[in-house]
Amino acid sequence: MAVERRTGVFIWPTWIAGLLAGDKHCAWAAWFRAHHRYDKRPDEDENQLARWKAEHAEMVRVRARLLELDGWVVSVEDQNKFHYRGRAATVGGCPDLIVVAEDMARIEDYKTGKEREADFWQVVLYCILAPLATDTADRLDGRTLSGTIVYRDRERAISAEDIQASRPLVITQILRTASAEEPLRTPSAAECRYCDIACCPDRMSEVRPVTPVTVEGDLF
Repeated sequence: MAVERRTGVFIWPTWIAGLLAGDKHCAWAAWFRAHHRYDKRPDEDENQLARWKAEHAEMVRVRARLLELDGWVVSVEDQNKFHYRGRAATVGGCPDLIVVAEDMARIEDYKTGKEREADFWQVVLYCILAPLATDTADRLDGRTLSGTIVYRDRERAISAEDIQASRPLVITQILRTASAEEPLRTPSAAECRYCDIACCPDRMSEVRPVTPVTVEGDLF
């Protein structure tokens, strides 16, 4: 398989979270993933990925156990997979933890790296769609839902009000990515370096330092 058109549009939250945050600008990459299956570029550092997975799994295990001891009902990773099928696209997700206690519920996601605004949008996407998906709706129905991003040294809370206020931006981005109209490719060294789309004709294969050009003038 080099490139294969999907039978329907499918979106994974991490594909569009960076666009919502403004951390990423190549809308074509998200659009292409949503509309195609494709051969992926090999990971440049498999050992680093293995370490990240181990660290992440340990964070989730420890947190799940602490929450259970505190009286929360906890479901972990694969137990939380969901697909929400809308008219324009199906959006899938897999929150690290869903925790429930009486009339409250919380979706938590764990990050071993530096903080990014895309983390906020990833959890917001989970919080908007998980209550609507058959796989997870029964655990969240009728409960006030919030989110938490857990970093190594701090937590970032996402309130029910934050989730509701972000909803229009999320829906707009999903519709934009699901559109049949192909966006322009906007390659850059920073984004192409981590992009897994092997067939992109405009991928920048080398990271070149950007040297600003100084122009002298008499404007001021």
